[in-house]
Amino acid sequence: MRLQFEELNHHIASAITDKNFTRAIALDTARQDALKDLCLKDPALIDKGFFAFIECCARENASLISKIENEMEELTTKSSQQMRMQIAYSR
Repeated sequence: MRLQFEELNHHIASAITDKNFTRAIALDTARQDALKDLCLKDPALIDKGFFAFIECCARENASLISKIENEMEELTTKSSQQMRMQIAYSR
């Protein structure tokens, strides 16, 4: 089961890195559904190690999302500066 979650997390990380947010959301939803099913069917499979692994995956994904958000903010700032320069130049 852990191998499946590792593979799914790898795909989520790739989707975030590629800025394919629709795919990342769909994969994350699938991961959440699988985790819910696992908890309902056999809670004994969720030991401390597996739970720590899931938390680590969530932290890694959050870090990637923060990085993308920072890049988007930088692009927005640069774009805004360029627009102001063009407006000032055209006056």
